[in-house]
Amino acid sequence: MVFGDNSTAKSGDNGTSVVGDGNVFNSVNFDSYVPKVLPRSVISSVCKMIAEMEIEYDDDYSIQQNSDWMEKLAYNEVKVFVEIFDNYSDGYDEVSKILQTHLKRTVMVKKIRTVYIKVDSAKPEGADGDYIISEIFKELKEEVCCQELIRPEGLYDEDVEAAIYLIMFYAFTKCKILKPVPKGG
Repeated sequence: MVFGDNSTAKSGDNGTSVVGDGNVFNSVNFDSYVPKVLPRSVISSVCKMIAEMEIEYDDDYSIQQNSDWMEKLAYNEVKVFVEIFDNYSDGYDEVSKILQTHLKRTVMVKKIRTVYIKVDSAKPEGADGDYIISEIFKELKEEVCCQELIRPEGLYDEDVEAAIYLIMFYAFTKCKILKPVPKGG
């Protein structure tokens, strides 16, 4: 590191240079290895927050209407979230395992379904499945982040987003987000 005057610093090795008193910085190395699956504690915390959302929900919980995932995405005109869900699909088994032991799994999925119903009924004319999923994500993230402010869990924004995508994908596979493909069609 080479220091010029008392107010600047240069680092020739792509490192971080800091000059002055009381400096605080966070360094993120995007080239480092990042695990593909989030820590169980993050997923569990976000599941808990979603389950505790102040949302009325319907008690009907059934997996009898499950459609083939790709057919369902095409039927609902989803393009962008095919890639996003595919990007997070490697964590599906982990989310499924976590939710098997989560006491409020059914409540959480029902609340996500309620958010979906509200978004679907208020969507603008011509809105596709990507719009609906994006709006569900926004509402869930807003609720989780609001709870994070009230009861801090120390979660990073990127981890919260990844956990929400994983949980939404789980709810999608249980046919709680988007319309199922009609039988025989």
